Amino acid sequence: MTKKSPSAVATSHVQDFLADLKLLSNLPTSKKLQKITLDEYPLDAQLLHSSALYRASREMYLELGGVFEAKVCSTMRSLSAQDLFADVIQYSPSWSELLWFRDHSHELADPDKELEALGRFNEISLYHEQNHRVLWRLLPPAPKDATGFRRYLNFAESLVVVLDLALGDELGKKLSPIYEDLKVIYRSGGEHSYHTKDLATYRKYLLAMVCATYCTLELVNPEDIVKVVDYVFPGQKKMNKDATERSLEINELFTRVTNPQWQERYWKEAQKKLAKIHKPSKEGVFDLASDPLDLEAEFQIALRVFEYYGL
Repeated sequence: MTKKSPSAVATSHVQDFLADLKLLSNLPTSKKLQKITLDEYPLDAQLLHSSALYRASREMYLELGGVFEAKVCSTMRSLSAQDLFADVIQYSPSWSELLWFRDHSHELADPDKELEALGRFNEISLYHEQNHRVLWRLLPPAPKDATGFRRYLNFAESLVVVLDLALGDELGKKLSPIYEDLKVIYRSGGEHSYHTKDLATYRKYLLAMVCATYCTLELVNPEDIVKVVDYVFPGQKKMNKDATERSLEINELFTRVTNPQWQERYWKEAQKKLAKIHKPSKEGVFDLASDPLDLEAEFQIALRVFEYYGL
């Protein structure tokens, strides 16, 4: 069998990207949503039209006074410089550039390098970023001690991750992988059928994924996570297995390096900012159980979030 040359492999990659971009850019949009559509954010109009969850996230973020800044923003700058507790989100205004690439890539000497360069500035999911800001208002106040605050942040991150997965489910297993490949959403979905069942069944699945994701972020041994989920949510082994497998797809570099390092470096600063956000709250401190096997009341908070999002 003849091996493909590097250029042939690269050309195939570009062709796949162009086919995906053409497919999604031709999806319907709505004039009624123009007021909340972001100028130059890739595929924003298409996602707002097709996804009630994506639309709800945008509306909730805008309702709390959130704003967007159209500034060139690399993936690394976004990860290191964007403030998760400030209601300002920057994004690269690159839609025109992507459309130009779609129509003129055949004129470029090396379209693969051009595509690689574009990718450095188009890997931020605004849906994910919005949900972080919305979530701070839905959660009770955070603990003051470092360990309790770490658990709090990991539970919040678990909820945001599961909202990513729910968006993938809503978009379906045909389109969501394409949106994921184009980096406007973080996770594809639809491989399981729970989102097509009644709401109570789907919520059980979502809660199982929250539990599994939280255990992953808390660095529980991956082989033990499904056992924890089975203990916390008995009588649904197949669902728990599916939920755990999907949750474990989260990037290991993030769970074992990026997330712990960020928490160690910024937890005191983050705690002060969250305290300001929660200052008007009359709720008690949300102190999560030290043992994941004791999680129970925490999932009432998760249900509150799901209800707020219409899940």
